Amino acid sequence: MKSFLKAAWKGIRAFFSGLSRFIERHTIIFCAILSLLENFIIEALSRRGIGAAVKYLIENPVVFLYNALIIMLCLSLSLLFRRRVFGIVLFSLPWLLCGLINNAVLNYRVTPLAAIDFQIVKMSLILVYLNKAQRIMLYVGAALAVIAVVVLWVVGPKVSGKIHFGRNVATIVGLLAAVVISTNIGLNFQALGNRFGDLVGAYNNYGFVYCFSSSVLDTGIDKPAGYSEEMVKSVTDSLPEVSVSREDADRPDVIMVQLESFLDPNLIKGAKFSTNPAPIFTWLKENYTCGALHMPSYGGGTANSEFEVLTGMTMEAFGAGEYPYKTIMLKVPCESLAYNLKDLGYGTHAIHDHTGNFYDRDKVYPHLGFDSFQSIEYMNNIERTAYGWCKDKILTNEILTAIDTDQDHEHKFVWAVSVQGHGKYPSEPIEDLDLAVTMERGTFSDERTSMIEYYSNMVYEMDAFVGDLISKLEERGRPTVLVLYGDHLPSLDFTADELELGDVYTTEYVIWDNIGLQRQPYTKMESNFLSSYVTSILGYQIGTINRFNQSCGNDPEYQSKLELLQYDSLYGEHYGWPTPDYYQPTDMRMGTVPVTLDYVTLIGQNLYVHGSGFTDKSIIYINGEKMSRTSRLSSSCLTLAGVELTRGDSIRVGQPSSKREVLSYTDEVIYGAQVTMPQTDADADTATDSANETPPEDGADADDGQLPADNAAEPAETANSVAA
Repeated sequence: MKSFLKAAWKGIRAFFSGLSRFIERHTIIFCAILSLLENFIIEALSRRGIGAAVKYLIENPVVFLYNALIIMLCLSLSLLFRRRVFGIVLFSLPWLLCGLINNAVLNYRVTPLAAIDFQIVKMSLILVYLNKAQRIMLYVGAALAVIAVVVLWVVGPKVSGKIHFGRNVATIVGLLAAVVISTNIGLNFQALGNRFGDLVGAYNNYGFVYCFSSSVLDTGIDKPAGYSEEMVKSVTDSLPEVSVSREDADRPDVIMVQLESFLDPNLIKGAKFSTNPAPIFTWLKENYTCGALHMPSYGGGTANSEFEVLTGMTMEAFGAGEYPYKTIMLKVPCESLAYNLKDLGYGTHAIHDHTGNFYDRDKVYPHLGFDSFQSIEYMNNIERTAYGWCKDKILTNEILTAIDTDQDHEHKFVWAVSVQGHGKYPSEPIEDLDLAVTMERGTFSDERTSMIEYYSNMVYEMDAFVGDLISKLEERGRPTVLVLYGDHLPSLDFTADELELGDVYTTEYVIWDNIGLQRQPYTKMESNFLSSYVTSILGYQIGTINRFNQSCGNDPEYQSKLELLQYDSLYGEHYGWPTPDYYQPTDMRMGTVPVTLDYVTLIGQNLYVHGSGFTDKSIIYINGEKMSRTSRLSSSCLTLAGVELTRGDSIRVGQPSSKREVLSYTDEVIYGAQVTMPQTDADADTATDSANETPPEDGADADDGQLPADNAAEPAETANSVAA
């Protein structure tokens, strides 16, 4: 046995020694072979099977070779390394890693991996999508990859003799030229595409490597040929004049709710349920204006659906897999439904029952014209699904609060984005989960039956939220228009044949009102038309892109003209705006009701922070340092034990959205900066009793009564207060 192992080890060493010599002498040949193999592995991962990858290779051999050529170009950079094997491994790993990540991503959504995903990924999402074993595998795999690269750098074989850098650089440049020429030929003969409206179809047709590379290199909107003020004015001058047919007193509040992954389960062919999973939505479709929306994505891409509806722009103009919220919208403001309604005197408020910095909404919403943004960090009484998503029922009170607290505007626009319907969905029933809706297995597999059944129960609860919201709006009696729509279909691997809508990119919308709007015919439209459709019904001809969509939807040059207006608005000189600086970022407040710090009290080593609007996410910061041990006694009091303060220490409260980002801070209190009256011993005892209270669980509010005021005559050495 010992001699066998010795011989085996000798054989392995001889193999790798020979391979190393071959790589040194024939690097380009090895890179060509490896790129073909690597591209096949990536396509097998992307298409979820070796058979599908073989079919793709047979049906699209030229495109397959083109994708391998891109990988070969990357591997050829190893020619610049003396440690040639290290270089090849270094440039191979990113592609293989992207292929593996794409395979994992496709387990939970339909949209494939794009470069922008690396900007929007959050650790919280990794924890939701991966179980404990998968997370361990991820961490171990990443560690092993790093170790392998380091070891190769230290002990990997080196190229003997002189490296011909000039020849090697010429080879790399030649491969680069081959890629560029091949790309142009492919585009001219339509073997490749540079439009990625159907991202899933593009990846399937053109290959992962090309599409992912496009998502890295192709961003933004190309400058239209001949772009000028005259060109823009030729479009805008033909638009109807700005007009509003509804008097100020007759203008209703406008509420739009984007429902996460919402699909009426009754539209799934062959699905039979114990009860209607969406009774309110069914009733709305039977009695109010409704229709279908063609969305820019399937199974994901919430922010792009949101972008299209709010701005009236189309994602067709952008690069592959791009999210404008992560690129241009971080830099510039632009026309939006919120800005247009602000011009009519509306207060504008955004609400989302998920983290405020996801898709950078906290930074983007000021560029879309919102006055306030209420994210989950500013909410209490949160209930969560089995997968940790906030249940949408919380939005009813949040929407009503946004309307009630805005006393500066007669009319309000509330934009709400829900999250409850978000994947993932369980492939087998979850124990001890009460189901209001059950589903017959029928023609579906046990796995898909479980997933659809769970999803339908989420829809049932979302539908109940809609019913509760409408009921509360009816009770209030304020003139209101409520628009509801699904941002995209759920990631349940539906095909068009399985859906009554006949399209995996189509969702539905309904428009409820209490102002007597005439019911409109069932209409199917692109999602970027929805806002112009709603404003048209209300008699508002406002904004440039909004009026363009209202009047030019049937123009044969609609797409090119819209892209011209989009470029002008986002990247150009703003020739189409009323004035070049018309849209300015708003001074948006985080939180519908601001979080405030009024004063602090120190009793012994127990710090009490008094104010308003505190939630379970509220954290005390002392001299800029996060105090993770903060506990919330009520919405008006936070406490922190084991504190030692000195005169001049800064105290404030923040609402962190992640470990590295805080959405907002209160004004600070400087400890000892003001002369204050100390508490009595009795008051100190009362405050100490409060410190012993158990903080409310799950976001529930405790008694909001304030701790004793500092108004006693007798000093108490253990108590000090500082007012804000």
